[in-house]
Amino acid sequence: MYPGDPDAAQIVTPGAWIRFPESAPLVLATMGRRFLARLIDGLVIGVPATVVFIGLLVGVVVPEPRRWWVLLFVVPGAILVAWVYEGLLIGLRGATVGKRAVGVRVVTRRAAALGKAGPGLGVGLARAAVVTLPGLLPCVGWFVTVLVSVSPFFDEMARQGWQDKAVGAYVISTEPVHY
Repeated sequence: MYPGDPDAAQIVTPGAWIRFPESAPLVLATMGRRFLARLIDGLVIGVPATVVFIGLLVGVVVPEPRRWWVLLFVVPGAILVAWVYEGLLIGLRGATVGKRAVGVRVVTRRAAALGKAGPGLGVGLARAAVVTLPGLLPCVGWFVTVLVSVSPFFDEMARQGWQDKAVGAYVISTEPVHY
């Protein structure tokens, strides 16, 4: 995204409404809903990852302490699962389980013009990569992941996070507007 980008949405009301030339105005998702969606998605990935970690600990490491190295694969494995989970669901449906639960979805100008549910697999995987894959690098990567997660707060006009800006996406509300 850059100034004058033809795929950028027009800001109708800063921080509240956007519009693509081919669509009606769209309501931007609130930061509270985005946070809640991220929390729900964290549980969707985190609970099974914790079960796997405990299972490996009890089933492999406790009986055979020399196999402690098996646990080193849990965090990278969970990060890769999170990338695929978010990338596929955003790309194909426009929303993860958490986003659907709170009534938000990800759109691009192209997806809005074509009336597609999701922005496409490439967009979904690229967007998810910006959020999740830095976590593969211990410490610094985790810090980057946190920064990316809070980056929508830095954009008062369109509430785009760095992951959104990277692919020209916007997170909008799916709730009906009551005037």
